[in-house]
Amino acid sequence: MPASTMTACRRQPAADLRRPGQTRAALGAVLLWAAALAQAGPLKLPDFDQIQPPAEKTTVAPVLYVYASQNRDRSVGEQCWDTLISQRDLAIREDSAKPFFTRNLMPLVGAAMGGVAGGWLLKRLASDAVARKWMLPVVAGSGLGGYFVGPGGVAGAMIGGGIADKLGKHDRYKKTLPGAMAGALVGKALWDAVFPPAVPPAPPSDPDGDIAAEVFVRDNTCGPQLLTSHEDSLYRIGYRFNGEDYSVDVPFDPGEAVLLDATGKAVGPARVRVE
Repeated sequence: MPASTMTACRRQPAADLRRPGQTRAALGAVLLWAAALAQAGPLKLPDFDQIQPPAEKTTVAPVLYVYASQNRDRSVGEQCWDTLISQRDLAIREDSAKPFFTRNLMPLVGAAMGGVAGGWLLKRLASDAVARKWMLPVVAGSGLGGYFVGPGGVAGAMIGGGIADKLGKHDRYKKTLPGAMAGALVGKALWDAVFPPAVPPAPPSDPDGDIAAEVFVRDNTCGPQLLTSHEDSLYRIGYRFNGEDYSVDVPFDPGEAVLLDATGKAVGPARVRVE
């Protein structure tokens, strides 16, 4: 009897046969739901920033008294900055910084020479009795004049007076004094030309004339300067809370009433009128 071949076949359950169709149906439903959401617009989530916490309970208390004070905090330090200064002002400042005798050496020498010259002229022009009587005033006045004209002016006065004295033997008073004055002016002019003063003369100030040209130089000026400045206003107020009096310092003007939190702490002005 010939052998027969048998093939074993496993029968699939009905649920397994229906699974591909159900999967396609579910996928289509999901796509339809997504398309509906896209047409409806983006999904809006709640804005947590706009959510306000519940308002804290506050109490309005009348202000019994208020004292205002102001605190100032300033810091001053040494600072330097560049400025423009005229050469004459710079010369005046440098000359003023010198010691007195160094700055006035030539005028003091001129004063000494002027006193000597005045006494010499007095003896030449007056009698011994008159010279003894007027020696001190003449020497003092001549010394003062020598202080202003300097050594050159005094030397010129002595030379001019000596020449006039030689030329006017019979009339010394009319020639010696004018000769001394003219010699003083010439001597001062020559001295200033050879030895110019440390401080040049001021330019002429003529409102109707031309303005004299001045040369300016850069200078470094130092001095105290305000570095920082801070001001705070502070108010000491008094109020009553739960039958007790409080006195606190607050950084705001409370007005007639103040807002208090649940613990009695002042949190701000009430902005209301208290009858």
